[in-house]
Amino acid sequence: MTLEKKAPGFDEYLAGGFLANAPILFFTYAVKALLPEEVPFPELEVASILAVTLGGMVAGYLVVRRADCDHMRTGLKTGLSAFLVNLAFSSIILTGTPLQYTLLVLTLFCLTAMLGALLRRVTAKKAESESHKEIAP
Repeated sequence: MTLEKKAPGFDEYLAGGFLANAPILFFTYAVKALLPEEVPFPELEVASILAVTLGGMVAGYLVVRRADCDHMRTGLKTGLSAFLVNLAFSSIILTGTPLQYTLLVLTLFCLTAMLGALLRRVTAKKAESESHKEIAP
């Protein structure tokens, strides 16, 4: 069974936004459960950046799998939707989110979702070229 490829709709972008936020939400809740009263230390900041990066790349890759159009634009839209979902979660969970954090998350989600889209395009071209080699005599 193959998936029909088309331009992703609102529901695919929204799903990508939620998927991109899953690693950082799990990480945040784990830290809050394990260290409820302690002040976060700098190593946790690096780990949270890695969680955002992982989420953005996976979401960009998976949403672009459904697309037959411009990969980079689709990756950027996925990153923006991930940012909007994160902004909604942050406004509920955190109070007084600084502008620096907001801009960092926006930049990370957009860049990593576009990187995931680029990885999908590269792997799709590689798989296509290998399938043509197998068919050719």
